[in-house]
Amino acid sequence: MGGSGSGSWYRWNTKTTIEDGLTIDLCKLIRQKLVVPGKHVSGPLIWNRVSDGEKVASIGYEANLITPDTAWMRLHYSHKGKPIDYRVHLTTTRPNYGGLRWWFLCPSNGTRVAKLYAPPNGDIFASRKAYNLAYQSQHETPMYRHLTTAQDIRQRLGGSTYTGDPFPAKPKGMHWKTYRKLKDKSERAAQRSNLAAAAYFGW
Repeated sequence: MGGSGSGSWYRWNTKTTIEDGLTIDLCKLIRQKLVVPGKHVSGPLIWNRVSDGEKVASIGYEANLITPDTAWMRLHYSHKGKPIDYRVHLTTTRPNYGGLRWWFLCPSNGTRVAKLYAPPNGDIFASRKAYNLAYQSQHETPMYRHLTTAQDIRQRLGGSTYTGDPFPAKPKGMHWKTYRKLKDKSERAAQRSNLAAAAYFGW
């Protein structure tokens, strides 16, 4: 495959899921202060295996968020022995609760997204739609699909993914209406997962 703009990304297997490759989450990078609005920073991005913490991949990056209108993030690494180096442009929106929310502009189709993905044979990081990736939950049974929904919301709010734990508190800056909506969605999903499990196992 070629570099950015090669046009070969669209042929990726539609059965591949986002969990099969690497993900760059811009909101997470900002929370971790690896990317800092108003500053120009650089360093490595490292992916570790969840089970044992072993490093599985790393790339270099540089992010210039000094001026929102011209912000960008440069990614550089090797893919199958070939050097890859390109910039991903960034943009912002203004949420109802104030401040700025940062987004990637997909280098393949220009859409505004919070995350970029690189499947196993993908040479660049691009949006889920650019690679036509599925979510792993689309291949799961209803029991696990609903459980994944409940856990993802709990994790997004900074809490434990174990549905038996107390539901996480409202994050600072989030509207109560948004928080209650997410809480209701998570609890409904957890209940549906339990019902599906009961039906499956005959409880």
